[in-house]
Amino acid sequence: MPLPNNAGGHRTFHAHGIRRDDSDVAPPGTHGAATLTGDEWFTEGMSETDWIAFGSIAGAVTAVATALMAVAVIITAFIAGHTLKATREDSRAKTRPIMVAELRRELLSEGTTLIVLKNLGASIAKNVNVGIEPPPPDDLDELPDDNMMKWIYERYATPITTWAPGWTLSNVIRAGYDTLRPITVTVVYEGPDGTQYEDMYYLHPDHILKETESNPSQTTELVKLEQQKIKTLRALVRTIRSN
Repeated sequence: MPLPNNAGGHRTFHAHGIRRDDSDVAPPGTHGAATLTGDEWFTEGMSETDWIAFGSIAGAVTAVATALMAVAVIITAFIAGHTLKATREDSRAKTRPIMVAELRRELLSEGTTLIVLKNLGASIAKNVNVGIEPPPPDDLDELPDDNMMKWIYERYATPITTWAPGWTLSNVIRAGYDTLRPITVTVVYEGPDGTQYEDMYYLHPDHILKETESNPSQTTELVKLEQQKIKTLRALVRTIRSN
């Protein structure tokens, strides 16, 4: 059905908001000499309101993308910081000094017990303060010289400025078969980087003195005497290895 002409002699077509007249239509036998590009098809016929709405949408998309990028940067920085902190703490744990207090039997002296402090860590311990419970009396001279605790209190009365790795200090805390009561040793010290540590050890004599072993009987028989010599040599070896 033929379409009516407009007053100007041109026909007008409407398709999806695009206004065209017949001057844009290619004559018969041609292949569209007058065509619209992709951008022209998208933008032709958009009003000012459409442009404002389009700009608002584009701005919102940009804002969301920027916010997501900022969140990603924050998360990445947090993970990196946490990883760095964990790495530092792991390195400090592997290289820190470790002060240990223990009771130890003197293998070559029957019934004798030692209190031993040693740095088992990989670095120097600084400003080492050793506290012992029960505490010393106000006046150490009140304790007799044969009281082993007197010498222990005096030895650790002042801080030790530098304690090298592997260095061991020991004192007799029980001679013969005297009564030995539990004690608590608290060691406060610093690492090379200034980090402060505090270790507490509850030392009960039963953990050491209740050890059982097999010993040869006292005898004048040559074979058993040799066995006793072997026992003494073994005790000596254990002492050397423990130090």
